[in-house]
Amino acid sequence: MTASRPTRAIQPYLKRIELLHSLRGRGSDFDKLKRHIREDPALSPLYQTHLSVIAPKDKGLAETCGVFEIVSFEDWIISLSTSNPSIEDLADAPLLQRWCPIKESGVPLLVGQVSGHPHLREGARVRTSPLMNMQPAKGWARSCNRFYNLGERDDGFLAELRKDGRLAPSAHRLDPF
Repeated sequence: MTASRPTRAIQPYLKRIELLHSLRGRGSDFDKLKRHIREDPALSPLYQTHLSVIAPKDKGLAETCGVFEIVSFEDWIISLSTSNPSIEDLADAPLLQRWCPIKESGVPLLVGQVSGHPHLREGARVRTSPLMNMQPAKGWARSCNRFYNLGERDDGFLAELRKDGRLAPSAHRLDPF
């Protein structure tokens, strides 16, 4: 079942980062902020990615500098959530057909069938890394790892993946869809 394409942007992490920024602004200590991030099912995997991929580029300072680590993490999430792709980005981006935005274990992501992906076979049924920015009216989405061109949306794909055991039974469509 193909649905019409929504027109507004979906940026699921911006509200979480606003909350984190607010906690930091109210003087929450580093340990409390870190605990908040690690207990949030959507922020925790991104935080681990940030510490393993982004923070080492800061020469290891991020883990040892307390609030600097949190500010660096916030900035990274905001950048992923608000940046627009270049023409080259979209020319190189894989195409996601039969896509559906979902939430699985608290993490927003897309599922669909991919083509043109540099590491996956043609037509593979996939779940993306966390969904950072989706602009359906413009035909693209940004996961934590890459941009995608969006083909046809298919909310029925979620049920198909659940039935085949490829998604947790608790996975559900990401609202406001």
